[in-house]
Amino acid sequence: MRLTRQLLPKKILRSSLSAIIGGMKWLQRFLIFFLAVLPLTAAAFVPTASEALDYLRANQQVYQSQQNGDRKTEIAGLKVIVSYQPWRSEKWERLGNLQYATGDYQTALQTLQKAADLGALSARSIFNEGKSWNALGDNDKAKSFYRAASEAGSNDIDLYLELVKAQETIDDSIGTLATLLRAYGLAPDDSAINYALGVQFTASQPENAVKFLQFAKAESAYSANAEILLETISDSSSLGESSERFIYLGQELSQLEEWQAAASAFGKAISLDEKNGIAWALLGEAVQHVGENGFDYLSKALELNPQSDFVNGLTAVYYRRQKKYDLAITYLYKAMEDNPNEATWQIEIGNTLALKGDLSNALVHLQVATLMEPDSWTPWQSLATFCITYNYQISTTGLEAARKALLLVPGSPVLLDIMGSAYMVTGDLDSAERFFLQALQAAPKQAEILFHLGQVYLQENKKEQAFSYLREAADNATDSRIRDNANLLIQQSGGE
Repeated sequence: MRLTRQLLPKKILRSSLSAIIGGMKWLQRFLIFFLAVLPLTAAAFVPTASEALDYLRANQQVYQSQQNGDRKTEIAGLKVIVSYQPWRSEKWERLGNLQYATGDYQTALQTLQKAADLGALSARSIFNEGKSWNALGDNDKAKSFYRAASEAGSNDIDLYLELVKAQETIDDSIGTLATLLRAYGLAPDDSAINYALGVQFTASQPENAVKFLQFAKAESAYSANAEILLETISDSSSLGESSERFIYLGQELSQLEEWQAAASAFGKAISLDEKNGIAWALLGEAVQHVGENGFDYLSKALELNPQSDFVNGLTAVYYRRQKKYDLAITYLYKAMEDNPNEATWQIEIGNTLALKGDLSNALVHLQVATLMEPDSWTPWQSLATFCITYNYQISTTGLEAARKALLLVPGSPVLLDIMGSAYMVTGDLDSAERFFLQALQAAPKQAEILFHLGQVYLQENKKEQAFSYLREAADNATDSRIRDNANLLIQQSGGE
């Protein structure tokens, strides 16, 4: 079979040639135009020599600042970088996190939003957004961002534990448990996670708490508290699923300063008996420790049980926080009259008199509490804290009270921290440092302990060590007051 070449008609051929020639002329005109405007377009995308130098200096500035821990200078350098390269999401994110760390919360939120618009933020950065909202007083937004940070996923167990603390401070029991379960999935053998899960389940499903608390008990940092909760669960088991049992469990959680879990336990008690005035009063007290007011709960308690020492005593504590000291004293004496054998009311009268400036009578009431319950660490802790706070009879009374509290609960990070604080106030900085370091070993990344270590090193003029601990305190603080005070101390002492 022969192949024959098909020839185009002459008319079509002439038309095609004309199109090709026309296209070449258009391309020639475009090239002439492009070459003419090339210097202008290049100037739009290529920085001038001075701008390039600014950019290079900013990068060097950021690098040096990171090595030196100089946040203020690093912030300035990052601002230059993002002005030249606004698409750099990781630089915006770093800038926002630094602004958060230095207490510039509103600006940090704006900067981190720019980073989020460019790409997904890390769980840590989302967490910092939540803490910024918390510092600005918007706990609803804080809760939302805390949950988002938890859901973002991370392999950082410490981040999950920090999230748990933050969620507890705003009474987000659902978010707290969800975060802990995610952390447990990553590290089922972590003692801190097991202890925290034990605390959460104690408040709602105490039998399910046992396995977590038994695991945590093997770790010295949690052994004392885990044992207390295990005993409380066992001792209360005969009460069954009753309001009384969850009041009992909630009170023990309160003693351990697990306020969010305590609030959950008291809420469970109310769900089982809505006419239990004591449960309403205890809930009113607990929620005040996690950012709520509590007055409505206390009013309900007074309506249901106006003669209860618990109800009157906790109402007094509420008014004391409102700085209505005379009204608080009135309710406290009523509570004491209703139950003269309860040491708690002696402690609270002492604390209220101290706030009024009557330190000598305050001391008497606090000492009476230790005589009433000499084998309980709570009165001794209260007496030691009073002496430290007001710098009143620390050497003669405060130090001994701190020692006795610690002997009753050896290894407690809270009591080790109080012991260190007593020595710091008396000027024995070596002993203070020793106890603070023990406390930090028992509770790593605890902001209050880190802050106190920073204070000790500042007094010893060891500024670099002090700044390191104060920055870590600011980074780990869930309470904005600690964060702001740490940053203020750094600035006042010549740091950045």
